[in-house]
Amino acid sequence: MPGKYKVSPPEDRRAMGRTFGSRAEMRYALYLEKAYDDGFVLDYICQPRIWLGVPENVYVPDFFVVPECSQEYPGSILPHYIDVKGMRTAKFNRDAKLFKEYGRSKLIIVKETSAHKFKMVEIITPKLYTGDL
Repeated sequence: MPGKYKVSPPEDRRAMGRTFGSRAEMRYALYLEKAYDDGFVLDYICQPRIWLGVPENVYVPDFFVVPECSQEYPGSILPHYIDVKGMRTAKFNRDAKLFKEYGRSKLIIVKETSAHKFKMVEIITPKLYTGDL
């Protein structure tokens, strides 16, 4: 029986030796791997666990990305989290609110617009960056 969010079967979400939460997340991981191979990304981590305020508030974004920051790539930005969203849930809305309060790097929300094409739909900037501490 299909789930509430129409998640594909595990075999359709498998790449690089792991099963991702969605096909969009899997395709974004493949995009990051290519960016790594091409030298635009120094490293990335899949599903890092972070505390938001207290150990009970655990949030697991899809990726933590460390972009290449040399003079060759002047448009690059600081390390940041990425979450690939198909649908916003009540839990994510709660996590986003906590992230604004306690996050340590920016959180970029991306959405797949068509197979292998993504657009940034939101940047969640924590208080640490805005100076509203």
